[in-house]
Amino acid sequence: MLYGKNFTKALEVVDNGGIMCFVGERTGRTLYKVPGRRPADQYLVFPAHFCSCQSFQFDVVGRSEAVCCKHQLAARLATVLNRLAVVKTCDIALARMLLEQCDD
Repeated sequence: MLYGKNFTKALEVVDNGGIMCFVGERTGRTLYKVPGRRPADQYLVFPAHFCSCQSFQFDVVGRSEAVCCKHQLAARLATVLNRLAVVKTCDIALARMLLEQCDD
C-alpha cells in the first residue's frame, strides 16, 4: 500500500475532527492546522510539501521511509471529504503562524 500505516492513522485524524484550513484573502495561499494525539499538539501542514511534526522530519525527510506523514495525508483527505473548517484570513496572519512555528 502506498501510504501504509499512515493511511489508517490519517483517517482517524479526519474522523476525530479539528482540521482547519486557513486561506489567505489576497493570495489564496493555504495553510492547514492538523491536531496531533494530545489536545495541545497542533501541526502546521502544507499537504504536498511540509508538516511540523517529528514523523515528517524523521520518516519522510530523514529516512525516506514514507511518502508523507499522517497529518499531510489527513489534510488532503479532509479537503476531498469536506471534513474541515475553512477560515479566510489576511496573509499577514498566515505569515505570523509560520513565524510562531520558528519560535518553537
